[in-house]
Amino acid sequence: MLLALVLVRGMWKGKTQKEHQVTVSDEASDAEMKLTDMEYTEMEKGRRVWTLKADEAKYYQDDQKTALKKVRLQFFLQSGEEIHLESRQGVLHAGSKDIELWGSVHAIFPNGYEMLTEKAYYNHKQNLISSQASILVTGPDLKLKGKQWKYEIPERRGFLEGQVQATLALAPNK
Repeated sequence: MLLALVLVRGMWKGKTQKEHQVTVSDEASDAEMKLTDMEYTEMEKGRRVWTLKADEAKYYQDDQKTALKKVRLQFFLQSGEEIHLESRQGVLHAGSKDIELWGSVHAIFPNGYEMLTEKAYYNHKQNLISSQASILVTGPDLKLKGKQWKYEIPERRGFLEGQVQATLALAPNK
């Protein structure tokens, strides 16, 4: 319930950007609340850590989770750089603030690297993005494939495991 109140409060504060609609769901579902154009920003010690946006969010009090559609997740690094993730669906877990994303997950990392996968999981306590799903990473002169992966956000360090394939295409020296 606390997360629902925080989400509602955040939406009222965000009215300057876009008008948000808050409605109690009258659909045949067990959702306690349905939000459209939802936006929530996680703050720690006065600094933005991440912002979560979704076209639709349904809060389920019994499960302490919020189901999301058309999700956009943005991480703010200490260096001022950002990581952007998008997916068709997701879930925000109220107690832990962990986030699951699935359905054509696309991420953009600093320095021109992009990632495609079907699932991604953000562990808030560990500040880690990971998945057991196959991944394709592309970037300047580089293409990587692997079966599972993780990205340590503060360290800006990624790991691929399982049948890793790498293609390095350097431009010839002139």
